[in-house]
Amino acid sequence: MRKQIKCIVSCINSNGESDLYFCIVTADESDIEDGEHYSVAKTQCELEGCEAFLVYDENDSAGRAMLPLFNWNSATNVGI
Repeated sequence: MRKQIKCIVSCINSNGESDLYFCIVTADESDIEDGEHYSVAKTQCELEGCEAFLVYDENDSAGRAMLPLFNWNSATNVGI
């Protein structure tokens, strides 16, 4: 079964500033269990010109804390 999972990537943006990149990854539950969604979120962040460091998802304690910081309706959507 496929599901969407919200991911937040700590990064350096194209202006050299520390930033957060938000995306929604659509993946099979097995891909999420294996952590593949972290790699996809990091890759997408880098494709959009950022230097990615750490990735959090909505199930991580830090990720849950950051969820309200962003309007998820405008997040980049990417699938595995």
